[in-house]
Amino acid sequence: MSKGEQVVDLKFIAARGESIEVCFEPVGTAFSLSDGEAVYLRTAISNVASLEIVSWPNGIGVWVPYPGDYAIIDSKGNEIDTF
Repeated sequence: MSKGEQVVDLKFIAARGESIEVCFEPVGTAFSLSDGEAVYLRTAISNVASLEIVSWPNGIGVWVPYPGDYAIIDSKGNEIDTF
């Protein structure tokens, strides 16, 4: 992300008592979440309109414009992956 560019954290969360897999494409990075766990996609706000989000039972696919500058953040605010 360019210096001074506004960023946004998009939250993906498993419902209480449920499990899901969140997969970020086209790189194929996936996270298994359960019982209210969440991950966040941090990206430039200008990328939001270009995201494609697909859901199916127990899963979410998030297609991002690639190449790009993205970070995956856990619920404690720690960066756990970049692509």
